[in-house]
Amino acid sequence: MPRRTHTPQPTLGRSQWLPCHGSSARLARSMLRALLNDLTDVELYGVSAELVVSELIANAVVHGSRSPQTPIFVRLEASVDRLRVEVHDSTRHLPIMQPAHPDDECGRGLRLVDQLAADWGHSLARDGSGKQVWAIVMPEGPEPLRTSP
Repeated sequence: MPRRTHTPQPTLGRSQWLPCHGSSARLARSMLRALLNDLTDVELYGVSAELVVSELIANAVVHGSRSPQTPIFVRLEASVDRLRVEVHDSTRHLPIMQPAHPDDECGRGLRLVDQLAADWGHSLARDGSGKQVWAIVMPEGPEPLRTSP
């Protein structure tokens, strides 16, 4: 029987500074769709990827910027195996999952990220300029097809 080897999958990335504004989630989702379209299939990660990107950007806009003039930075890296989302902001206040009551209108963003992402976390910038919050999202549905060289 022929020996199978794992073929490394190409990884594509995009990064961009975005304004600390409510419209930034829309801009980041557009960036994500363009990246996934360049990779293989914009539907590979379904709505989970867009929700994770939206929630991480929204948290940075609402909780992670010292002022509305301070931009946030988003980096996306994707392959057919996984998507990594990083959002950098200017504060050192680490995200905390808060309990949300049924009548609360907000406070569920990190719970969504926790449920939709395979993993997520945060780290402080070494230079003291802020933090990054990251999440790993796996493809939805059956295992993606792999091609051999």
